[in-house]
Amino acid sequence: MSNTVSLTATKREALGSAASRRLRKQGFVPAVIYSHGEENVHFQVSLEQFKKIEHHAGLVSIDIEGEGKRNAIVKEIQYKAISSQPLAIDFLGVKAGEKVTVVVPIEAKGDPEGLREGGQLEQVIHELEIEVAPADIPEVLVVDVSALKLDDTLTIAEIALPASAKALHDQTQIVFQVRLPHVVEEPAETETAPAEGDAAAAAAPAADAK
Repeated sequence: MSNTVSLTATKREALGSAASRRLRKQGFVPAVIYSHGEENVHFQVSLEQFKKIEHHAGLVSIDIEGEGKRNAIVKEIQYKAISSQPLAIDFLGVKAGEKVTVVVPIEAKGDPEGLREGGQLEQVIHELEIEVAPADIPEVLVVDVSALKLDDTLTIAEIALPASAKALHDQTQIVFQVRLPHVVEEPAETETAPAEGDAAAAAAPAADAK
């Protein structure tokens, strides 16, 4: 499970691209919360506050000066091209009792038994889309693969999810499998017999030498 991250922010009075550029020069990142059936809330966060949520997949409690606290999840972070500078943050507002759809990365834990038999672990799916209560959003789904033997597979149905979560994929889809490495054999080289004309040309000097 992920912990809720607390964020402090200031409401934005001036909107538009010019105002956003001024904010970035001052060390702030423009942000907005989109909520169903409610007006969008525009605010700004410092770069220091931004670092707290840059790689956070779970719930964010945003304390906006003059607006109170809002619960949300990070929907998208926009960056400057060929740079790590954040340009804007889009949040999705969430309410108690409702679920959200998020994509969570999948990581393997342990060394499969099949490795001792010459096999190798293959990860077929690297992330999983789930529907889950905001407070239960996991940062990552860690899957224990140590029991997998040669030719064993592990499917989505076998991944442990939070109690409120449901996978939005086919449960029988393979996530991990242990297989022997695929070896491509190169064709053996064979000597090519000389063509009839080439053989005659090679014999001619020998005949002249007699």
